[in-house]
Amino acid sequence: MSYMFEVYYKLPADPKKELSLLERVSKVGGRLDCREEPKSESHGSICLTYEFEDYERAAAAVECLQQQGAYVEGPQEYGEESKR
Repeated sequence: MSYMFEVYYKLPADPKKELSLLERVSKVGGRLDCREEPKSESHGSICLTYEFEDYERAAAAVECLQQQGAYVEGPQEYGEESKR
């Protein structure tokens, strides 16, 4: 089973911010699984989904990112197992 969380941030897209988030997440064993842009180019949020092999690492990453001001939803189960 794997675990995921989502980080949201408002437009405009910020490649430096995304790289910084990825670096912090990957240090604790996470990986970027999905990147979604809003349907409108003028307003909305970008959603970055990060995946982890265990809950403890995902929870630690969430806490770290939230302490640094990121808006995070999760962690929660991810994958086929969570759809049952």
